[in-house]
Amino acid sequence: MKTRSFQNEKQTQSIFVVEDNEDIGFILEFFLHEEGFQVKLLTTAAAFRNAMETELPDLILLDVMLPDGNGLDLCQGIKRDNRVKQLPVMIMSAHADGAKVKACKAEEFIAKPFDLYALLKKIKTHLPAA
Repeated sequence: MKTRSFQNEKQTQSIFVVEDNEDIGFILEFFLHEEGFQVKLLTTAAAFRNAMETELPDLILLDVMLPDGNGLDLCQGIKRDNRVKQLPVMIMSAHADGAKVKACKAEEFIAKPFDLYALLKKIKTHLPAA
């Protein structure tokens, strides 16, 4: 009887998408899932914080304007936390101030509206090859 080795199988990379707009969230979740990522869609800052307590993603995609918080503040908290500060963070916004985005030390800024394939290319530059 043969035993199966999982050591050489590709590990699925995970992305937390924090986006309160239902349409944008759906599109991002669907598109990234189709591109082979495990995606967790979170619609509030509180849901994001709770998810980070139990699971760590490989990359975080944060909207700036959330119903109960601000993605820039979440980014600053991530980058100050030794447990997770190495995680790549990408900020999405139609209205963000460039200086504030830079101050939170995010790896990327994505201006809305955006091209999904351009977003995918930026995501792949910040993830190790799986």
